[in-house]
Amino acid sequence: MKKKDIRYYRTRKNIISAMTRLLRKNYFEQITVTTICEEAQISRSGFYLHYLDKYDLVESYLKEFIDYANEVFQKQKQKDIGAFLLYMLTHLKNEEELLSLLLSKHGSVEIQDKIKQIMRENARKNILPYLTLTLQNEIEERYTLAFLSNALLGTFQEWINSGQKETPEQMMQIIRRLIGYDFKKI
Repeated sequence: MKKKDIRYYRTRKNIISAMTRLLRKNYFEQITVTTICEEAQISRSGFYLHYLDKYDLVESYLKEFIDYANEVFQKQKQKDIGAFLLYMLTHLKNEEELLSLLLSKHGSVEIQDKIKQIMRENARKNILPYLTLTLQNEIEERYTLAFLSNALLGTFQEWINSGQKETPEQMMQIIRRLIGYDFKKI
């Protein structure tokens, strides 16, 4: 049983690595389950043991990433949004190549819209309460969340598409200036 578990997780990791390699040179729409299987050197049945299709692969990956990000945020002794965003920018640059590629011009608009929706929900829960901003009503909250999620996603995409030349620290300073608000610590 233990060997099966190791093989199962190794195959999942191999599939993610294959998708990452394929996205480096192809657009998401050009990638098929067949090309993923060929790149990962696995059978189609091996792929379908883990995922329904390439969209399920991405959704599963995004869920794991969001769970990880929420766990990191919850472990902070002080809820410091600036420190959290800096950590996530660093993680995005150094560890999350697949996410970077999905956000890049190689990703799909459909997946980027899904990521934007995830960002909006996380901003509602994890960013909005810590901004030094007083919202008058639900309408202002809705538009503030739309602004934050679109602005952050667009900033991340520009950074990724231009080769991530700026350091995460430089990007954090840019984001702070663009948002125009200091983050408060809780």
